[in-house]
Amino acid sequence: MRTLIDVSHVSKKSKSLRITIPKKVIDELRIQPSEILGYYLEDGKIVLEKLK
Repeated sequence: MRTLIDVSHVSKKSKSLRITIPKKVIDELRIQPSEILGYYLEDGKIVLEKLK
């Protein structure tokens, strides 16, 4: 079952797009500054995972 935690808005910075990670997601994944996040393609969806 999928659970929607929060949403993000996309903004533009020069030629790149930028998203802000919502606080609820940061807390759930226990993300700290300078940690690395991985983006995976899984069954046509993007999955975000904190890498160790």
